[in-house]
Amino acid sequence: MIDAISYSNIVKKVRQTHEQTLARAVRFDSVDPVSEAAMAKINSKIKKHSLVGVLFSNPKTLFCKQEVLDNLNYFHHRSKDHINIFCCGYGAYWNADKYPDLQVVTAIDGAEWSYSDYAFVNLVEEFEARTNWQYSGENELLILDVSPSQNEDELSINSAVICNLEKMKNDKAFSSVRSFIEKLIRYAASSEASSAWAFSDQQGVDVGKDFLKDSILNLLPNKLQSSYKKAEHFAVRKI
Repeated sequence: MIDAISYSNIVKKVRQTHEQTLARAVRFDSVDPVSEAAMAKINSKIKKHSLVGVLFSNPKTLFCKQEVLDNLNYFHHRSKDHINIFCCGYGAYWNADKYPDLQVVTAIDGAEWSYSDYAFVNLVEEFEARTNWQYSGENELLILDVSPSQNEDELSINSAVICNLEKMKNDKAFSSVRSFIEKLIRYAASSEASSAWAFSDQQGVDVGKDFLKDSILNLLPNKLQSSYKKAEHFAVRKI
């Protein structure tokens, strides 16, 4: 889990991740300059992808208290470098003068984490201004397929899916948020994810826009997959 107090905070962290780990890059040790230049050219033509989760979960809601809050420390350690999950409105070592409504709500990796409605609302408004998503007021997880951006102030989003966690729980899409996040992390860490990205890149934009939603639906019970595919207003939808 990663603290998130602003959109720029998320962009900066995603950029750092892309710089540290160039996904699907071709690398060899001890190569001559000519070969190195050739590989650099190959790498430049490979579209880099990573999964990003943006969690909007207010700790004052009963759902967050029961399904999310006590699991944040586990998600932090379990996600590792497979997927960055940003907790909107949460963070550690914040300046109380900037966020006077800070309240300590949990501990992650031994550090106290606080929550601010002010920071949460700012992020809601920033994402609404940059996407077609509109916040429902419930506990939601945005799952983004992102690539390195030429614009240092923006995310380069290839496709995005919104998961209304409360609706999904009511629909019995999962037994708990913990189990759903576990499946998501396993998927992000698998070769299946990189293969799906490669296929969508080869097939073009239309396939690329659908593959992320289809991948998320594949994590759910079969009886819900078809109904969720047919209705964009349901709990899992593209934005």
